[in-house]
Amino acid sequence: MGPRCIRRSGNQQMRSAQMLKAVRDAVAKVTDPEYPEVTIEQLGILERVFSSGESICIDLVPTRSGCPALEIIRTDVLAAAKDVGATSVSVKFCSDPVWTPDRITEDARHILAREFFVVIRNVDGSSKCPMCENSELENRSDVGSTPCRSVSWCAECRNPIEVIRR
Repeated sequence: MGPRCIRRSGNQQMRSAQMLKAVRDAVAKVTDPEYPEVTIEQLGILERVFSSGESICIDLVPTRSGCPALEIIRTDVLAAAKDVGATSVSVKFCSDPVWTPDRITEDARHILAREFFVVIRNVDGSSKCPMCENSELENRSDVGSTPCRSVSWCAECRNPIEVIRR
């Protein structure tokens, strides 16, 4: 006689699917430590939530390796998953796919510009001042207040603007 195959009942599978959805929904609401009005989902950091055996696995894409906020994000994601009843959860930062500013949603771009005066450099290298919409920003420093930002200057309204780097 061979090994017995253990199958989940329909109710147990339903509970697992509901838990996975609850965790996904909760984790999607976790906000970025730097931008408390923007979620990790809006920033394109949340890659996927899936089950592996009895565990729930959460894959995140870091904006930059060495980002000082990664451990805070991991802790907040674990707490969000546990708050909805998940008991066995793993959080992993993935190197594939690579994060780019293209992953940031339009809503998040508007919030970043309006609330934090941070803009995203376009693929062609251009960006617009969030205050006056001048498209001729002058790069002042490749080093901003965090590793993922640079500093530009708007000659029109004479304000420094932080730009999320590619």
